[in-house]
Amino acid sequence: MRVTAWSNGRNGYGVRVGARSRDEHFDPAWDHIFVEIDGAEFRFSITPSFWRKCPEFRGRVLRDLFYRQGLAPWPKDAPPVFDLIPLGGGRFRLELDAS
Repeated sequence: MRVTAWSNGRNGYGVRVGARSRDEHFDPAWDHIFVEIDGAEFRFSITPSFWRKCPEFRGRVLRDLFYRQGLAPWPKDAPPVFDLIPLGGGRFRLELDAS
């Protein structure tokens, strides 16, 4: 699924999944997911707001990744695009979109 980087405009960073992808690939019973990034696996909480109007998961590791790869800060309304690949059982792989 195609996802984008997210920022709250301050120090919070994450990955915006979007409502459609959230509904297709995430289980409301999950309170966390595991995401493989550059060969390492990280745990991210799924907050109640994820199911309302904030379909993104957040974490310092994402902020660090975006800066390390030179992706942040990004121009207004032009966040980096990624592929979030479902691996099953609440596990995903995050890959930078190569297109």
